[in-house]
Amino acid sequence: MKRFLRWFCLLPILVVLPAASVLLVNAIDRQLNAGALAMGEPRAASVPLDNNAYLAAIGMGADDGADSLAFANAWLAEARAAARENRPEKQREARRAQRPVLCDASQTSCLVAVQNKTADTTAQLEAYREDLARYERLIDYSAFEEITDYPFGMDSQFPRYAPMGAAQRAWLARAALAVQAGRLDEALAAVERDMAFERHMLAGSRTLVGRMVAAANYTRDLSFVADLLQTSLTDLKPHAPRLQAMLRPIPPTALNLDEVMAGEFGIMKRFLRNPSGDGTQSGWQEKLRMLFFYKRNATINDAYAFYSGKQQWLRRPPAQLAREIRDEAADGEMKPWDYLYNPMGKILTRVAMPSFSSYALRLHDLDAMNRLLALAAEIIAADVPAEGVADFVAKSSARFFDPYTGKPMMWESPDKRLSSSLSDAYSTGGAKESPKRFNIEGRRVYVRL
Repeated sequence: MKRFLRWFCLLPILVVLPAASVLLVNAIDRQLNAGALAMGEPRAASVPLDNNAYLAAIGMGADDGADSLAFANAWLAEARAAARENRPEKQREARRAQRPVLCDASQTSCLVAVQNKTADTTAQLEAYREDLARYERLIDYSAFEEITDYPFGMDSQFPRYAPMGAAQRAWLARAALAVQAGRLDEALAAVERDMAFERHMLAGSRTLVGRMVAAANYTRDLSFVADLLQTSLTDLKPHAPRLQAMLRPIPPTALNLDEVMAGEFGIMKRFLRNPSGDGTQSGWQEKLRMLFFYKRNATINDAYAFYSGKQQWLRRPPAQLAREIRDEAADGEMKPWDYLYNPMGKILTRVAMPSFSSYALRLHDLDAMNRLLALAAEIIAADVPAEGVADFVAKSSARFFDPYTGKPMMWESPDKRLSSSLSDAYSTGGAKESPKRFNIEGRRVYVRL
């Protein structure tokens, strides 16, 4: 009996006091970090609206026969209003007829696809007549900047860029027909205009979605150029200076994810301010846990440390990044002491933080392809004979080096193939089974000369 009473008396010390201490520790939130407060906030566009291709890009998905810019302005107005009123967006689905699927230059040779199929391809392009007119207006813009002057949240809708990608495929299919008809100069002009626009979009995309769409579209252009080099090399020699200009280096700002990461943090920050939403879907236990063990500012500060840290991590050279790629989620299991302060916030940040390395590597892969084709253009411009290509490549400038090895590109004399390394991000598309890719073999992209 005395033993029982002794343990009973110790109960407050062993259980109640520690529980009370944890509650007391969690009674106080931290001050919001100044960097966390500023990062990812809405900001005004720096490009004047009448010179910004953003609305024209949204308008690519407008109703058939509709005013595409009116559609885009209505889309943007609804996005802003929903953010201002803190409600879900009510974007209207566009009424568009189904288009035929055209060749994708990043997956197959469009020049081969249209051979002996001129009439079929021309008929298919009729379905894209309006899209092509809209696309031509789009790529005539001299600047692109995604508008993020309103807060994006987890439920925010991003622009529907798929119609733009489909129109680009039609644009390149039409260029392939021009090559087939002997109008090489016309085809080159079409690709040149498209590449210039995709560079604008790469540099001006502030969201991860926008940056990856621009990278995918630019990849199609590069693949089409590689296709031309392999099928029309002799005819392309007089156009070598034009190719050199088209394949100039991609600006470093278009290849890093600093601004994109800031935008992604802004979305996460708004979610972490109220992760339970209106609370109607939460049980009373969940509400109590969030009330006592979720510290909003402390959680946002932790998320800021993650995102700002990943900004630094993703600036690493591509070879190092590919070699040391790891899961971007918060490292390791929670330790017992992690549960003492803000345990709900710490659990949330461990499950909600996404991975970004594969996206950074896709941009480095894009750079590798651009360098590869730029070097091919240099070889053509210098009119290097086959037996001299190996020496020319070995002595090439560092701007033509394989970004993953820091060394000259590889020249395979027997197959007359110039190649560069790639990461898994492009060569497998992040999938377990590698999808079909144009001129990809293992982790290398090549062009035959």
